[in-house]
Amino acid sequence: MSELGTVRKEIEEIDRELLALIDRRVNLAEKVLESKKINGTSINDRKQNEVVINRALNAATELNLDVGSIKDIFEILIRMSIERQNELSGKGSLP
Repeated sequence: MSELGTVRKEIEEIDRELLALIDRRVNLAEKVLESKKINGTSINDRKQNEVVINRALNAATELNLDVGSIKDIFEILIRMSIERQNELSGKGSLP
């Protein structure tokens, strides 16, 4: 395998790890929803969303990553979690 092929294989493995972590994160939505119900917190907790985004941006800055792209990624992750919580509560928009 060429050097490029080797690097691409490593990228593929990282992509699979990222997808597994995203799946794990989205599946935690059920536990989050249960806690929100107990605490009377809204599914879309804007204050917590901001905490998550700021934490990600700080880490991105430390790692010298593109902060704008990281913000976009985490906004998508938050939307996925919110949608999953809505689905679990019967308010989802997916069929």
